[in-house]
Amino acid sequence: MCNELTAHSAAVNDFINSNLEEIILTSGAFFSKDHNHLIIDYYNRKHYVSVQSGEVTTASGDQVALNDATLILQYIIQCSGLPPRGRWISFLELPDGIHHYVPFLNDACNPISREFGNQPEKLLARSKLLGGIPASLGDCSVIIPAFPKLPLVVVMWEGDDEFPPKATILFDAIAPQQLSTAALWVLGCELTKKLIS
Repeated sequence: MCNELTAHSAAVNDFINSNLEEIILTSGAFFSKDHNHLIIDYYNRKHYVSVQSGEVTTASGDQVALNDATLILQYIIQCSGLPPRGRWISFLELPDGIHHYVPFLNDACNPISREFGNQPEKLLARSKLLGGIPASLGDCSVIIPAFPKLPLVVVMWEGDDEFPPKATILFDAIAPQQLSTAALWVLGCELTKKLIS
């Protein structure tokens, strides 16, 4: 929890000291009518970021979980402005991804395998709630826009008598230009939570 608070405090500080006009140009966020908030899509839901305090809330005014708030702030500050490339890379291909790869499998990919391995139609239905659209990888796959310029894809291979079901989360090749590898690890874990919950 301490690390989460530290990352969140740093993200708030960076946001408060950032150039809002530049953020609008690069991230896909836009101003609210009163210019008191930036509005950004995150997993198919509009989130509001106070330009004064950096507080992140939902459209109904509820506070969001610390991990989500931190990711939203980090993305709008760090996003390069470059569009997605339409080419998918694994977590291992991210900078220093090898150091977080096993935890990424355990915390992000394996729970998807267990939850949806024999029910790909359930994965497709759940992903629709997050803005997901079917893709053509593996036995079942879906592209999910985490942020306006940062899509992920969940790929599922159904099991058989010899092999259990397997899932993976891939990132658009632009991902390292939009978030750090550590933040992308959290982004994948949050995707899994949202698909399963």
